[in-house]
Amino acid sequence: MRKISGILLSAGESKRMGEPKALLELKGKKIINKLLEEYLGSLLAEVVLVLGFRADDIKKAIDIKSEKLKIVVNEHYEKEMFSSIQRGMEEIQSSDAILIGLIDHPFISRKLINWLISQYETNKIIIPSYNGRKGHPIIIPFSLKDEIVALNPENYSLRDVIHRHENDVKIVKTNTDSIIFDMDTREEYERAKKYEENKN
Repeated sequence: MRKISGILLSAGESKRMGEPKALLELKGKKIINKLLEEYLGSLLAEVVLVLGFRADDIKKAIDIKSEKLKIVVNEHYEKEMFSSIQRGMEEIQSSDAILIGLIDHPFISRKLINWLISQYETNKIIIPSYNGRKGHPIIIPFSLKDEIVALNPENYSLRDVIHRHENDVKIVKTNTDSIIFDMDTREEYERAKKYEENKN
Protein backbone atom coordinates (compact mmCIF):
# COMPACT_ATOMS: atom_id res chain seq x y z
CA MET A 1 0.00 0.00 0.00
CA ARG A 2 1.23 3.47 -0.83
CA LYS A 3 2.45 5.67 1.99
CA ILE A 4 0.82 9.10 1.82
CA SER A 5 1.87 11.72 4.35
CA GLY A 6 -0.19 14.77 5.25
CA ILE A 7 0.55 18.41 5.96
CA LEU A 8 -2.08 20.63 7.59
CA LEU A 9 -1.25 24.33 7.34
CA SER A 10 -2.33 26.64 10.17
CA ALA A 11 0.46 29.20 10.33
CA GLY A 12 -1.01 32.37 8.83
CA GLU A 13 -1.95 35.56 10.62
CA SER A 14 -5.65 35.37 9.61
CA LYS A 15 -5.66 39.14 9.11
CA ARG A 16 -9.06 39.21 7.42
CA MET A 17 -10.60 37.01 10.12
CA GLY A 18 -9.04 38.96 12.98
CA GLU A 19 -8.08 35.84 14.95
CA PRO A 20 -6.62 32.40 14.18
CA LYS A 21 -9.12 30.25 12.27
CA ALA A 22 -7.82 27.22 14.16
CA LEU A 23 -9.27 28.59 17.41
CA LEU A 24 -12.74 29.36 16.05
CA GLU A 25 -15.48 26.90 16.94
CA LEU A 26 -18.09 25.01 14.95
CA LYS A 27 -20.74 23.33 17.09
CA GLY A 28 -18.61 23.77 20.20
CA LYS A 29 -15.48 22.19 18.73
CA LYS A 30 -12.40 24.17 17.80
CA ILE A 31 -11.66 23.89 14.08
CA ILE A 32 -8.11 22.69 14.74
CA ASN A 33 -9.46 19.68 16.66
CA LYS A 34 -12.26 19.07 14.15
CA LEU A 35 -9.77 18.86 11.28
CA LEU A 36 -7.10 16.92 13.16
CA GLU A 37 -9.72 14.27 14.00
CA GLU A 38 -10.41 13.83 10.28
CA TYR A 39 -6.79 13.92 9.12
CA LEU A 40 -5.56 11.57 11.85
CA GLY A 41 -8.56 9.28 11.39
CA SER A 42 -7.80 8.89 7.69
CA LEU A 43 -5.39 6.58 5.86
CA LEU A 44 -2.62 9.18 6.02
CA ALA A 45 0.52 7.58 7.44
CA GLU A 46 1.51 10.73 9.33
CA VAL A 47 0.27 14.29 9.75
CA VAL A 48 2.56 17.31 10.10
CA LEU A 49 0.72 20.31 11.55
CA VAL A 50 2.51 23.55 10.67
CA LEU A 51 1.87 26.45 13.04
CA GLY A 52 3.21 30.00 13.03
CA PHE A 53 1.17 32.98 14.23
CA ARG A 54 0.05 32.41 17.85
CA ALA A 55 1.47 28.90 17.73
CA ASP A 56 1.49 28.50 21.53
CA ASP A 57 -2.22 29.35 21.80
CA ILE A 58 -3.10 26.81 19.13
CA LYS A 59 -0.90 24.13 20.72
CA LYS A 60 -2.71 24.62 24.03
CA ALA A 61 -6.08 24.20 22.30
CA ILE A 62 -5.23 20.85 20.73
CA ASP A 63 -6.90 18.03 22.67
CA ILE A 64 -5.88 15.15 20.39
CA LYS A 65 -2.87 12.95 20.93
CA SER A 66 -1.60 10.60 18.25
CA GLU A 67 1.67 8.99 17.30
CA LYS A 68 0.83 10.00 13.72
CA LEU A 69 0.86 13.72 14.63
CA LYS A 70 3.93 15.96 14.55
CA ILE A 71 3.55 19.66 15.35
CA VAL A 72 6.14 22.10 14.00
CA VAL A 73 6.43 25.88 13.91
CA ASN A 74 7.32 27.95 10.87
CA GLU A 75 9.30 30.84 12.35
CA HIS A 76 9.01 32.65 9.00
CA TYR A 77 5.25 32.32 8.63
CA GLU A 78 4.98 35.92 7.43
CA LYS A 79 6.70 34.83 4.19
CA GLU A 80 3.46 33.50 2.74
CA MET A 81 2.00 30.00 2.72
CA PHE A 82 4.72 28.45 0.57
CA SER A 83 7.25 28.76 3.39
CA SER A 84 4.90 26.77 5.63
CA ILE A 85 4.57 24.05 2.99
CA GLN A 86 8.38 23.90 2.87
CA ARG A 87 8.57 23.68 6.68
CA GLY A 88 6.13 20.78 6.71
CA MET A 89 7.92 18.95 3.91
CA GLU A 90 11.22 19.17 5.76
CA GLU A 91 9.72 16.85 8.40
CA ILE A 92 8.70 14.14 5.91
CA GLN A 93 11.65 11.85 5.33
CA SER A 94 10.15 9.20 3.09
CA SER A 95 6.78 8.79 1.48
CA ASP A 96 5.15 8.14 -1.87
CA ALA A 97 3.28 11.44 -1.84
CA ILE A 98 2.25 14.34 0.36
CA LEU A 99 -1.30 15.62 0.86
CA ILE A 100 -1.43 19.34 1.61
CA GLY A 101 -4.49 20.75 3.38
CA LEU A 102 -5.44 24.14 4.80
CA ILE A 103 -7.08 25.21 8.04
CA ASP A 104 -9.22 27.47 5.79
CA HIS A 105 -11.22 24.42 4.65
CA PRO A 106 -12.99 23.29 7.85
CA PHE A 107 -15.24 20.62 6.34
CA ILE A 108 -12.64 18.26 4.87
CA SER A 109 -13.52 14.71 5.98
CA ARG A 110 -11.50 11.52 6.37
CA LYS A 111 -13.77 9.98 3.75
CA LEU A 112 -12.67 12.61 1.22
CA ILE A 113 -9.01 12.26 2.19
CA ASN A 114 -9.19 8.47 1.78
CA TRP A 115 -10.86 8.88 -1.60
CA LEU A 116 -8.14 11.30 -2.76
CA ILE A 117 -5.50 8.81 -1.63
CA SER A 118 -7.25 6.14 -3.70
CA GLN A 119 -7.01 8.41 -6.75
CA TYR A 120 -3.25 8.90 -6.46
CA GLU A 121 -1.09 7.72 -9.34
CA THR A 122 2.71 7.59 -9.17
CA ASN A 123 4.30 10.99 -9.89
CA LYS A 124 0.93 12.65 -10.51
CA ILE A 125 -0.28 15.88 -8.86
CA ILE A 126 -3.83 15.21 -7.67
CA ILE A 127 -6.18 18.24 -7.57
CA PRO A 128 -9.84 17.82 -6.61
CA SER A 129 -12.57 19.80 -8.35
CA TYR A 130 -16.23 20.52 -7.67
CA ASN A 131 -18.49 21.86 -10.41
CA GLY A 132 -15.42 22.85 -12.43
CA ARG A 133 -13.69 24.68 -9.55
CA LYS A 134 -10.37 23.37 -8.24
CA GLY A 135 -9.94 23.05 -4.49
CA HIS A 136 -7.97 21.51 -1.62
CA PRO A 137 -6.46 19.33 -0.31
CA ILE A 138 -4.09 18.38 -3.12
CA ILE A 139 -1.56 15.56 -3.34
CA ILE A 140 2.02 16.21 -4.46
CA PRO A 141 4.45 13.39 -5.38
CA PHE A 142 7.27 13.01 -2.87
CA SER A 143 9.65 13.23 -5.85
CA LEU A 144 8.94 17.00 -5.97
CA LYS A 145 9.94 17.58 -2.33
CA ASP A 146 13.55 18.64 -2.99
CA GLU A 147 12.50 21.02 -5.76
CA ILE A 148 9.87 22.63 -3.53
CA VAL A 149 12.09 22.97 -0.45
CA ALA A 150 14.90 24.56 -2.52
CA LEU A 151 12.79 27.44 -3.88
CA ASN A 152 12.77 30.94 -2.42
CA PRO A 153 9.32 31.32 -0.78
CA GLU A 154 9.36 35.06 -1.44
CA ASN A 155 9.53 34.49 -5.19
CA TYR A 156 7.64 31.24 -5.73
CA SER A 157 4.37 29.59 -4.77
CA LEU A 158 2.97 26.09 -5.00
CA ARG A 159 1.03 27.26 -8.04
CA ASP A 160 4.37 27.91 -9.80
CA VAL A 161 5.51 24.36 -9.06
CA ILE A 162 2.25 22.91 -10.34
CA HIS A 163 2.52 25.01 -13.48
CA ARG A 164 6.03 23.63 -14.10
CA HIS A 165 4.61 20.12 -13.95
CA GLU A 166 1.23 20.75 -15.57
CA ASN A 167 1.58 17.63 -17.72
CA ASP A 168 1.56 15.58 -14.53
CA VAL A 169 -1.62 17.11 -13.10
CA LYS A 170 -4.62 14.83 -12.63
CA ILE A 171 -7.91 16.61 -11.89
CA VAL A 172 -10.37 14.43 -9.98
CA LYS A 173 -14.04 15.40 -9.77
CA THR A 174 -15.64 15.24 -6.32
CA ASN A 175 -19.26 15.48 -5.24
CA THR A 176 -18.55 17.62 -2.19
CA ASP A 177 -18.24 21.39 -2.03
CA SER A 178 -16.05 21.07 1.09
CA ILE A 179 -12.99 21.29 -1.18
CA ILE A 180 -13.93 24.84 -2.22
CA PHE A 181 -15.51 25.99 1.06
CA ASP A 182 -12.97 28.63 2.03
CA MET A 183 -13.15 30.48 5.35
CA ASP A 184 -11.13 33.70 5.42
CA THR A 185 -13.51 36.36 6.75
CA ARG A 186 -16.04 36.77 9.57
CA GLU A 187 -18.83 36.57 7.01
CA GLU A 188 -17.49 33.25 5.74
CA TYR A 189 -17.20 32.00 9.32
CA GLU A 190 -20.88 32.83 9.89
CA ARG A 191 -21.68 30.95 6.67
CA ALA A 192 -19.62 28.00 7.94
CA LYS A 193 -21.65 27.88 11.16
CA LYS A 194 -24.88 27.71 9.16
CA TYR A 195 -23.38 25.09 6.85
CA GLU A 196 -22.40 22.96 9.86
CA GLU A 197 -25.90 23.25 11.33
CA ASN A 198 -27.57 22.25 8.08
CA LYS A 199 -25.37 19.31 7.13
CA ASN A 200 -26.29 17.25 10.18
